[in-house]
Amino acid sequence: MSMNRIVESIRQGFHYALTCRSLWLFGFFVGMTSTGGSGGGGGGGQGNGGGLSFTEFLPFLVIALLATAALVVMRFVSEGALIEGIARARTGSAPTMGEGFRTGWAHWGVLLRIGLLYVAATVGSVLILAAPVAIAWRALGPGAGIALAIPAFLIAVPWVVTLYLVQAFASRIAVLEDRHALDAIRKARLFLHGRLLHGLTLIVSAFAGTVALGFLGAVAIVPVALLVVALLMVLPPAPVIAFAVLALVPAAFVLTAMIGTLRSSIWTVGYLAEVES
Repeated sequence: MSMNRIVESIRQGFHYALTCRSLWLFGFFVGMTSTGGSGGGGGGGQGNGGGLSFTEFLPFLVIALLATAALVVMRFVSEGALIEGIARARTGSAPTMGEGFRTGWAHWGVLLRIGLLYVAATVGSVLILAAPVAIAWRALGPGAGIALAIPAFLIAVPWVVTLYLVQAFASRIAVLEDRHALDAIRKARLFLHGRLLHGLTLIVSAFAGTVALGFLGAVAIVPVALLVVALLMVLPPAPVIAFAVLALVPAAFVLTAMIGTLRSSIWTVGYLAEVES
């Protein structure tokens, strides 16, 4: 794994993250859904008195489901828009937000199917490898379970990484070559033959680039956050909160958008460069 290639991939990722501002909206949705988990904790309903009835709770449930569905669609629309937009920017053509929406809308379905197949394959593989460990642990004791867990782990890590690489390359093949999900996955498997080190280089580049960009964003945002805390001690809350919203929300949006654009550009440029080599 060449350090020069990693540095060059990160450099190109920063270049497109800074210059392709028309893709920032799409980068925001990809960055928001790929760099952080969203957890929804539902409180348990009470059998008497204090809780909402089902009919009262139903509108909130419907709104939550619709919002989740819209977020999922927008996430895959954005992924398609970023892949095509970075490919266009790489050839010197300036991508536009309108073109991004058209491209993303045309490909969000196939990207969703690739993502679902990837999740199903990953979960299924982990369950298959974990089942003998659990059986041995229960039937023969912890020693047997641990003895089986070690080889299972050694098999699971490279296999899960391979599945991730296939999914990442299949997404780009589906968008850039207009292929169906299974066709794109088959071609991604063939593309990966002999290029595992290249894929690992892109994983490291995307991770290191995200960390570097996150650090730079923190350097810019943390002083503002500290200023807000200091102002709260001497000023009324309302104007300080207004200042915080006006200063921190746009900064958080730009940082998240740039992270999503950077990660997608590293993978897209890495795929295209290897295809053309």
